[in-house]
Amino acid sequence: MRHIILAIVVLVTMGKASAQYEDYTFPKTAVAERKVIPYRYVREANVKWSKRIDRVIDVREKMNKLMDWPRSPFYKVIHDNVMNTKLTAYRNDSLTSFYTPEEILKRGTVQNTITIQDKSVPDDESATKDTTITINFDPSSIKKYRIMEDWIFDHNYSDFRAKIIAIAPLFKPVFAGVELGEQPIYWVKMDDLRPVLVNVELFNTMNDAARLSYDDFFQMRMFSSYIVKESNVYDLDINLFDEFKDDGILALLESDRIKNDLFILEHDLWQY
Repeated sequence: MRHIILAIVVLVTMGKASAQYEDYTFPKTAVAERKVIPYRYVREANVKWSKRIDRVIDVREKMNKLMDWPRSPFYKVIHDNVMNTKLTAYRNDSLTSFYTPEEILKRGTVQNTITIQDKSVPDDESATKDTTITINFDPSSIKKYRIMEDWIFDHNYSDFRAKIIAIAPLFKPVFAGVELGEQPIYWVKMDDLRPVLVNVELFNTMNDAARLSYDDFFQMRMFSSYIVKESNVYDLDINLFDEFKDDGILALLESDRIKNDLFILEHDLWQY
């Protein structure tokens, strides 16, 4: 009887260990037990300059390949938590109204009409009919993310830094068989997302024993990106202005100009 009880205890212990540890060498709990470090309070009177910037992260870039790590790809982290309603999916960057999980799936679903043989007319092989094929949304097809952030110069601390406000996965909707341009499928507030990201492990290329979290990845700005919008009176993206609409090279140069202006502004704050 004692042997049976001992065997059961060993099996239960092994089951718990296999569920908690992935390599059976030592318990990895550093990331799983982390808590979100809150942002410091920013007093309006201390903000001497600010600018709203939108940028895009492409996970296919070498520097961003960490976001596509098969054990915890970013698309799965964000999409699963939106679908189980742990995160609120907002309709636009105003962050007011929101989508339901059913509406999100409908937005990503593609319906194509094709012509097939009409087997209800067996005597006529040339008889055809139209049928609709539904292709469900595949979150793994998400390769780009749009980030909305504020660049702030805090006079009290004499520093110039960015705070990410929201993140949106990008997709290409298909209407009447025509693929439209990239647009956000939904927006997620970074303040809502951080408690999730802080406990999701991210691959560390330098040391497997010191894994990062997705929260580290975004707060330390370890990603590569390009600017697509600077706050303006028309509330338009760079590529929607007349002078950049038909010239991608000029739009990219304008993006680099904005990036360089941010660098020069920070550099000119100090005396050497």
